[in-house]
Amino acid sequence: MMVASIKLLLFLLGLCVSLKLLALAQEENQFIYHGFTGANLLLDEIAKIHPNGLLQLTNTSKRQIGRAFFPFPLQFSTSLFNNSRPFSFSTQFVFAMVPELPSLGGQGIAFTVSPSVNFAGAFATQYFGIVNSTSNGLSSNHLLAVELDTVPSPDLKDINDSHVGIDVNSVISIDSAPVTYFSDEEKENKSLSLISGNMMSLWIDYDEVERLLNVTVAPITRTKPTLPLLSTSLDLSSVMLDSMYVGFSSSTGAVASSHYILGWSFNRSGQAQSLDVSKLPSLPPQRKPRRKPYLRIAVPAIASIILLLAISSAAYIIRRKTYEELREDWEQEYGPQRFSYKDLYKATKGFAYRELLGSGGFGMILRGVGSALLYLHEEWEQVVLHRDVKASNILLDGDFNGRLGDFGLAKFYDRGSNPQTTRVVGTVGYIAPEVTRTGRATTSSDVFAFGAFMLEMACGRKPIEPEQSAEKMILVDWVLDSWKKGDILRTCDPRLEGNYVVEEMELVLKLGLLCSFPTPAARPSMSQISQYLDGNASLPELLPLDAASIGLMPVSHEDPGDCTLSFHRSNDYSANSFSSTDSILSCGR
Repeated sequence: MMVASIKLLLFLLGLCVSLKLLALAQEENQFIYHGFTGANLLLDEIAKIHPNGLLQLTNTSKRQIGRAFFPFPLQFSTSLFNNSRPFSFSTQFVFAMVPELPSLGGQGIAFTVSPSVNFAGAFATQYFGIVNSTSNGLSSNHLLAVELDTVPSPDLKDINDSHVGIDVNSVISIDSAPVTYFSDEEKENKSLSLISGNMMSLWIDYDEVERLLNVTVAPITRTKPTLPLLSTSLDLSSVMLDSMYVGFSSSTGAVASSHYILGWSFNRSGQAQSLDVSKLPSLPPQRKPRRKPYLRIAVPAIASIILLLAISSAAYIIRRKTYEELREDWEQEYGPQRFSYKDLYKATKGFAYRELLGSGGFGMILRGVGSALLYLHEEWEQVVLHRDVKASNILLDGDFNGRLGDFGLAKFYDRGSNPQTTRVVGTVGYIAPEVTRTGRATTSSDVFAFGAFMLEMACGRKPIEPEQSAEKMILVDWVLDSWKKGDILRTCDPRLEGNYVVEEMELVLKLGLLCSFPTPAARPSMSQISQYLDGNASLPELLPLDAASIGLMPVSHEDPGDCTLSFHRSNDYSANSFSSTDSILSCGR
């Protein structure tokens, strides 16, 4: 009798403990944070929580990782006490991405469900700090992620520079879409930019019964849209383990963004609670990029032969790198179709005057291309958009006049009508910013590419060279910054060794900047460009911009009202607006 009583007592005690654990599990399977003050999150790498409760995953440091996870795993198994339970879940979080450069940031945020918070060996950049090139795609990862990606990685089949993707065991998304939201009032999709710096809400809902994963995004000022951005059939039974951690992993690349999480709601067994926007912490004030002062290094007098040899060797390597020939992709198959500087030097006997066959203005190896675009845009019976103006598509005739070639991407339309194509085509560095948003090319986007071509010809380098320093990586920014410092000629091709007409070089550089404005209406037409190159019109005296960039600045989607593009001479253009302390573009409503 005593033994039976003890067994009954132990059974009842065990039952009470089990029920208590069940209640705790149910409580822990849902939570809500309006800010993260006092939250016991698992923070890793450079992630931190600000005093006001703002969770910052990354800052503008290059190639870094930041992670924040709920402090203990949640139950994701399909059974509890032998009773079948679906492992549906729902979450909402508010985030913001503030890029280091206007319209150019990296890399992104991934909401992550993982069996562990140990991501040893994971890479930053396009791998979001959750896998690396070796572990990417392994079924043993048991990983589910929803990525907010701002840098297109061709090797990972990314669709653009602002998209949402669903990842299973791999950062190659099984489904993805450009960031848009459905406006219930207007009954249409509206575009969003992940790196606008604005706060946005994202909802993720998984229904185990339907085996359906829905992802929805909207500005912070909107309620949850009725139609999701992504609705993907997905069986997670082989992915989810009994217990899984939930949280965020973020990374930066060659360029960076500050990635923030302002609030987070999660429910493992039902609909997540809605976040109250009024209770969320505020973002730090966005500061204008500060210019780093140039450091002047005094060169000590050479005191030994060893030091002299070291400096001479370094100078030789740098000079060889500076004059190194670039090879296009097609030349790998058919062989180089160009002459090296060394061969030209020998053939012309050191560029001797007696060997000169002819001469002309700097804008002539450019006037031929400009006249071709002028004919396509304004003189033929229909408007022809080339859509791929770049140096490798320029041919030279027997008189060394520039000829525009490769019309494989060209489109034409009747005058007075609008181009219908909405597919983004072209070459990175030559694509106008409005084309990446709308997909619609215009004559102004051809002018933008022609501006990039002019700067490329004058500076002897490509529009974007990631291997360069941060100052020189984006050509138009470098030329603009040099111009503001009063030394625009430092950007010209060093291989010219100063053998050019200064006025012509300044004309080409400044005209290239004028063509690179982010607002299409602020760029000159090809007829105006031809007049500048022919010397029949004077280039307006531009006022310096105190902005980080011309060609890569974001453009407002709203109606700017009346805008004026100000020069020293009174010239007006209609354009959208961008912020600047000392800008030449001003707008008013």
